[in-house]
Amino acid sequence: MASTRSDFSRHVRVSFRKQKIMRLFKARISRLERGLVEISAVNRPDLEQQDGHVHAGALVTLADSAGGYAALSLLPSGSRVLSVEVKLNFLRPSVGSMIRGRGRVRNIGGTIAVCELTAMMKQERKWVTCAWGSQTIYCIRPDMTSSGLQK
Repeated sequence: MASTRSDFSRHVRVSFRKQKIMRLFKARISRLERGLVEISAVNRPDLEQQDGHVHAGALVTLADSAGGYAALSLLPSGSRVLSVEVKLNFLRPSVGSMIRGRGRVRNIGGTIAVCELTAMMKQERKWVTCAWGSQTIYCIRPDMTSSGLQK
């Protein structure tokens, strides 16, 4: 059973607030739909690598979380998600005033979801794609009892 319309947003936002790395990035959910999430953060010098571009790890972190929350938005309340694999191809230097990771669910099954990921930078008034990739997510539903990942 999927989350109800009013329930999925609350479930995702409660989980997001628990993610300490999002606080470190000063990130926020900038778009939340069923199966699609965008997470944005203001670019700042401590997120950059030695050449002044946003560090690849920062881009991966926002995209990975966006994909995970996109999958979570399609699962019943009380579910959790865990990344199994993340792959990003970097297309151009990541320079700009803001960073955005986008995750869109392409397929979801009983235990595995596959998402398309995009990492973007805001340059002037336009969002430019800097990285594109995919993600595999393990979906942990509340009724799963055989998993060693249960709390």
